[in-house]
Amino acid sequence: MPHEVHHQERRALPRYTTPFTASIAEFVFPMSYQPEFKAECLDITPKGAMLKVPSVISKGSVQQVSIDLPGFEKILQTKHQSTCDIPCQIRVVSRVIWTAISEETSTIGIEFLNMGKSAEQALARYLKDMIS
Repeated sequence: MPHEVHHQERRALPRYTTPFTASIAEFVFPMSYQPEFKAECLDITPKGAMLKVPSVISKGSVQQVSIDLPGFEKILQTKHQSTCDIPCQIRVVSRVIWTAISEETSTIGIEFLNMGKSAEQALARYLKDMIS
């Protein structure tokens, strides 16, 4: 009888796998001189994300990441009578906790470092409402 290996999810929070567009730049001052790369957010939780970046990004580095949240501006308009039609995005300083490099492309796992509790709750609510 073959031995079955069962993968157990280690994350306390569910991953949302709807792809988002993102950008990433190393968090080193002055930020205006840091090259910014477009990225694809492959999955996201309120505490971190997995990104595919057309550049080599090293494990342990600190990055400023911006992730577009399509439709979030409509939620804000409804709840807060806001008239802003600009697409929302989260911008958060993140640490690269793992990386897989293939040629000149990196797939990285990041943890959000400076996200406040209210922002984390808003992102969790957005993910639950918009994607589920």
